Amino acid sequence: MGTRADSIDLLRGLAIVGMVLSGQTLWHSDLPAWMFHAQVPPPDFRFDPSVPGITWVDLVFPFFLFSMGAAFPLALRRKLELKGESVAAVVLGIVQRWALLALFAIALANLRPGVLGVLPEWAAALVQLAAWGCFGALFLRLDRLSPRQNRTMHACGLAGLLLLMAGAKWLGGAKVSVHNSDIIILVLANMALAGSLTWLATRNSIRARMGVLALLVAVRLGTEVDGSWNQALWNWSPVPWLFRFDYLKYLCLILPGTIAGELFWQRMQQQQPADSPQTDRQPHAALVVAGAAALVAVNMWGLFTRHLTINLAASVVLGLALRALLRRNDTPTGVLHRRLFDWGLFWLVLGLCLEAFEGGIKKDHATLSYFFVTSGLASCVLIAANTAMRQWGVRFGALVKCGRNPMVAYTAAGFLLMPLLTLTHTAPWLQRLAELSPWMGVVRGALVTAAVMGITVLFTNKRLFWRT
Repeated sequence: MGTRADSIDLLRGLAIVGMVLSGQTLWHSDLPAWMFHAQVPPPDFRFDPSVPGITWVDLVFPFFLFSMGAAFPLALRRKLELKGESVAAVVLGIVQRWALLALFAIALANLRPGVLGVLPEWAAALVQLAAWGCFGALFLRLDRLSPRQNRTMHACGLAGLLLLMAGAKWLGGAKVSVHNSDIIILVLANMALAGSLTWLATRNSIRARMGVLALLVAVRLGTEVDGSWNQALWNWSPVPWLFRFDYLKYLCLILPGTIAGELFWQRMQQQQPADSPQTDRQPHAALVVAGAAALVAVNMWGLFTRHLTINLAASVVLGLALRALLRRNDTPTGVLHRRLFDWGLFWLVLGLCLEAFEGGIKKDHATLSYFFVTSGLASCVLIAANTAMRQWGVRFGALVKCGRNPMVAYTAAGFLLMPLLTLTHTAPWLQRLAELSPWMGVVRGALVTAAVMGITVLFTNKRLFWRT
């Protein structure tokens, strides 16, 4: 896949690496509040849904969802238009992906240390290593194996996970249950299903997709009214441990992402002569990258510190200036960037107009402004990354490779690295390093994240992709 799609991989890579870093950074009351979720601030780190604002930590999940939405047109149009698969076959693949991701979410939650705490430390570490191996067997697609051999390997991985969970429950006394699930992966599973099907139904009409988004927002607004059917539907679920209507709110990130993906797909279908660096260069590339980065930085500062009027004014001025720069480039990539930015600026301004609603922008409980502001910022990151890749040949190799293999990156710390450190009795040394000072806890998180990136890059280089 060319550099035009690498920027989507980069956005996904930034998100997954940010998830690992935020999860591996130890909480300490002396660290600044912007190091953590805005609604879980120091010094006591208690969840407070009344605190408005977002931090960099609050960007990682929406960036991942936006990149997920952007990938739908690329993957599904390739199946429909290039490979000639039927709609029925594509739908079957979508349902299969949802089921595998849901299983992944349940297995992840049930084989983590908190659930396996009743087992001896060494036994829990061995169970997690075995689980990681089963994940690989379930999600790998090896070119050197025949389709039948791959299916056999997948069946062995599935059987291994079921046996591990059953053994932990019935032999080890662990509290294994289908009601335990990794909420991030479970949301992703439901978005893979709902987002893909929505794109499939509206693939020939962005207006129809915007109509779906408008209806979704209307239903979401009605949930604030006690006794309304909106509220009853939103809070009801036929299978609460597997699906909740409340998850559909994240389509407000997925659907804007699909529009970005459509733009990339259209650019990728154009003929090669326009792709040469000599005819497809961005005038004032440095200013474009700086402007897109400034929009992200200004909103991170303004929304966190609550300088809302300054933030709105600065965003509008920066947005109009950046759009004027982008209008000077009439090459195919320039048109892509301009159209992508027009949508991104629309999402950003829409989110800022909604900021005062629902008590200010928040990740938890997620507000409408959160979805649209982060969609706009994700668009800015795509433009900055794509410009750097096209103009200067910057590869962002490690991040792109992590974005291509996110399931490995998501699990490597908890199911490979930490169990190995436990079995080799080196985990206490890492803990002692973190306890030297508050910022050494951040260094500890950075070291674990770097190791995870190294593992993921190795797997990607070997073409060992975990895919549903």
